[in-house]
Amino acid sequence: MKAILQSMRATSDNKSGMNSPADGYRQEGKTTVATNGQLRAVLLFGGPGCGKGTQGTVLAGLPSICHLAMGDIFRALDKQSDIGREFLSYSTKGLLVPDELTVRVWQQHVQNRIASGDIVADYHTMLLDGIPRTTDQVSLMEPYIDVQLILHLAIHDENVLIERLKGRALKGNRPDDANEDVIRERLRVYEESTAPVLKSYDPSRVVEVDADQAPLAVLRDIADQMARVLPRSI
Repeated sequence: MKAILQSMRATSDNKSGMNSPADGYRQEGKTTVATNGQLRAVLLFGGPGCGKGTQGTVLAGLPSICHLAMGDIFRALDKQSDIGREFLSYSTKGLLVPDELTVRVWQQHVQNRIASGDIVADYHTMLLDGIPRTTDQVSLMEPYIDVQLILHLAIHDENVLIERLKGRALKGNRPDDANEDVIRERLRVYEESTAPVLKSYDPSRVVEVDADQAPLAVLRDIADQMARVLPRSI
């Protein structure tokens, strides 16, 4: 765990050519920027059918945004590596991946991208999707990310979500996933698991975005919130 912090600090110091301030932060206009090895982060939350994946993909096109979806990171794991085999020992049995292993996989992925120059700590903002997903992950991630904003994409009309998910499943030729009871259970599990995570953060940093709009309208609202807290340079 110490290695990733050292990599982040080294990358940040090399790019800036100066040591970090003693308090670990500096000001860029009205934005507070972490310089103590933490990565600046925006968390993206949203239940099944809210369009979170669509918004994450679009935002990833911005030069200063690095979209890190935990599902993609798991799928990209080298299954022959030690950590890949450890992951498979749970996933192939249908078991939940432990929080400590999930964070370790995320750390390794980020560390590799920092080492390759793909992520520059004092330039990129991490848009995190799918992590942290539990209160334990919140604690484990705390030393490594400086959370600027939590965006919660929400649709309060359950019937709208059910119809969206039914349509998506049928379009994808997955009729079993179109079962309404299965969908309702997915929504229930999401609500139960997400509420405690959101409560772990300062409420002033949590913003609910109405996801029951056209995708461009949702994007507009997300961009407006991100522009308030992130550096202007891209």
